[in-house]
Amino acid sequence: MGKKSSKKGQSTILESNVSPLLEFKYDAPLFALAAHPTKPIIVSGLANGYVFMIEYDSTKLSVYQHDQKESIAKEEKEKAKSKKQELESSSKSKKKQKFWKVHLISKNSEDDLNNGIKTIWKTKRHKGSVRSICFNAEGDEIYTVGSDNVIKRANAITGKVLKKIEIDSKVLITKIIKSQTHPFIITGDEVGNIRIFDINLKQINIIQNVHDDAINNIIQLSHKSAYQFLSVGSTTLSTWDIRKQEPKMTSENQEDEILSCTFVDPTQGDTLVCGMGEGIVTIWKQSKNDYVDQLSRVKVSKDESIDSVISTLNNDDCIWAGCSNGSISKINAKKGQVIETRIHGSIDEVSFLDLDFEYRLISAGMDKLKLWNNDDDDDEDEDEEVFSEELSDSEEEDEDDEDDEDDEESNEFKGFSDDKESGSDVWEDLGSASEEEEQQDEEKEKPEPKPEPESKKHEIQEPIKKSKKQKLTPKQLKNQLSHEHGIRRFDDL
Repeated sequence: MGKKSSKKGQSTILESNVSPLLEFKYDAPLFALAAHPTKPIIVSGLANGYVFMIEYDSTKLSVYQHDQKESIAKEEKEKAKSKKQELESSSKSKKKQKFWKVHLISKNSEDDLNNGIKTIWKTKRHKGSVRSICFNAEGDEIYTVGSDNVIKRANAITGKVLKKIEIDSKVLITKIIKSQTHPFIITGDEVGNIRIFDINLKQINIIQNVHDDAINNIIQLSHKSAYQFLSVGSTTLSTWDIRKQEPKMTSENQEDEILSCTFVDPTQGDTLVCGMGEGIVTIWKQSKNDYVDQLSRVKVSKDESIDSVISTLNNDDCIWAGCSNGSISKINAKKGQVIETRIHGSIDEVSFLDLDFEYRLISAGMDKLKLWNNDDDDDEDEDEEVFSEELSDSEEEDEDDEDDEDDEESNEFKGFSDDKESGSDVWEDLGSASEEEEQQDEEKEKPEPKPEPESKKHEIQEPIKKSKKQKLTPKQLKNQLSHEHGIRRFDDL
């Protein structure tokens, strides 16, 4: 019994105080999502074939959250006074209340512009369900695949379909990604095959039987070569070159399904973390054994599965892991420890994890999606709450004392590039690639001194980041918004 008590206490200590900033609820199961690489936009694909492109305003959402917190705190304080409750009981009831914005997404739902939520477009994109979604590196195009086995390339801002192709196969596609450096689209299917398409969705290669079962995830090995990728499926991990017909390497059988994978630092691409079916994450290193086998493991949740993993992109050796029991764990891969936990939901599995363009965590299951505050955002809120409470207490004390002194008064979307490289021409260049080019790729694979990561974002070609501005408190943000005139506009939307 003592052992269980100890574990429960440890779990309580690890539970984070960071709250969501926004929650989306859906009228149909969520099957796919992606965050825009440079804008506050989230795209969702549902089981009914609908795709929603939603923009959010974090400033307005922060103001909404601040107002809700103040309102709840005021109600709880009044209840505590009237019923003479202890502060402990009032704080417990406060914790159960949602003070972040909850927004329903359905084909008939309306925007909430006052609180910063706007639908850019929505459409029924596929017959049946949407199975996978991704943006290109610039964020101006979006690629979707459905259970109808149709791949569609569309303009991300207008939603207009630019190209589509139906895969002539009875085997359904499970995963789609866009190369971050070249005009190639890569898909994985239910029987472990990899297909490569050019930008015009013409199939240019197929690598068969990479895995014994469905492809669960694909990531680019850009630190080694623009043409090399890594995939996980069934109980193995494989690396392959999109110009070849066979996998380059397949790992040892892990005797446990590999459901997800991510690099701890995508710019270096050495340490890989995989989420497993039996509630653990496994650590792999290319520099140690070329991903032939795992090197260590971290226990996360017994009798549950780790359905999703993603790097924090914070240069802290950490990743996020989404569990089938609705919890999210922050894991230090270097130390092999769980250092923080969050609760996404009690019954909703964490099937998807992503980061928005400002590195906020996004967690999602079939029922809902949550956009989380950054740690420093919540710290500012807590500091302001403490300051407000101290100020309130001092005012109450002043009422009891004699007034010896007078009281002191206090108080965009940018244009997208139209440059497109012809996929067919590029593939012809690839087909005639010299042996010298392949030797250069092999030389890249040899261990080299690891450079310091230049940025946190995992795209190879990243947009220029804006200099970090000093953050305002929610109260300052609210005052700023209240003095603006007219309707706030969304640039180029």
